[in-house]
Amino acid sequence: MMFSTVLVVLLYVVVGSEAMHAKSSTSPTLSYWHLNLPTTPIPDALRELISPLSYEKTSELLDAIREGKKVSMGEPDPTSKFGRKGGPDSLVIKASNRNYGSSADDADIIADPFLSTFYFLEKDLHTGTKLTLYSTLLKRSSPDSRVFFLPRRLAEAIPFSSDKLSVALEKLDISQGSDTALAMNQTLKRCEGPANSWERKYCATSLESMIDYATSTLGTSSLNVLETNVPCKLESQKYTITAIPFQSKSGSKPVVCHSETYAYAVYYCHESQHITTARVSLKGEDGSSGEGVAVCHMDTSGWNPQHLAFKVLNVKPGGAPVCHFVPNGEVLWLPAH
Repeated sequence: MMFSTVLVVLLYVVVGSEAMHAKSSTSPTLSYWHLNLPTTPIPDALRELISPLSYEKTSELLDAIREGKKVSMGEPDPTSKFGRKGGPDSLVIKASNRNYGSSADDADIIADPFLSTFYFLEKDLHTGTKLTLYSTLLKRSSPDSRVFFLPRRLAEAIPFSSDKLSVALEKLDISQGSDTALAMNQTLKRCEGPANSWERKYCATSLESMIDYATSTLGTSSLNVLETNVPCKLESQKYTITAIPFQSKSGSKPVVCHSETYAYAVYYCHESQHITTARVSLKGEDGSSGEGVAVCHMDTSGWNPQHLAFKVLNVKPGGAPVCHFVPNGEVLWLPAH
């Protein structure tokens, strides 16, 4: 597709906290959150990704796209969990296949100590348990390595499908065949692939669409959004569970949203069955403290027998419940009650 006019508009802006708060009152994305979730605090993981674009600027950029002009967001780093150069490598995503573990062989487990400590058994989810956690799980990206959510009107004006990837790349001024283009294609394939039998899935290309998916799936606008938020200055250290302020009942079906690599913020969200969730207070050996969100899978009978968790924990499909923490930067939605 050829364009007679080329306009490069840099949507990616390094935004300091003061500038972010100054513009937030006119952000269409932030307004949508407050309108639809008036009693739900915005978790830091999502607040940090809200675009500083005002209603007026959003309309200007939308007009530019409709006129066939290009809008560029720079080149995200496809090896980064959060999109741009400088973010931590996605060891979680690398091994996950959207279920936090795949058929990685023993050599992979031995080579990567993070993966060997990622899982734990439900029987260990109690106060006093000591767990080794790695910075890969706990760190979010720095401000200059993030991509923002696009306001929904902008996101919907850019094709989000593998058969129209070339059109999206053209509009976003991203080179065909670049690492970024390849990473975007992989994300699209994951989003378009079939869902597992135990889940409903959805790829949110804007925070507004994530809100709509969560509220429609959970059947209420009275929601809690939980995130892991633990200060981490070391590559790894032992943390002690000091309290469990909240634990859901068996049979809950929360929505979990995982960050994906794309030219702008995209989250892979899915409703999981047969799991329990818990908010866990943690204290590190260095004296730091924070909260983690633990997810326990109560029924693993349908999992691949070669799943990484079985190898690490020495359990079998359908055996003891398998737990893990939701990585920092990802969120879990559940009814407030």
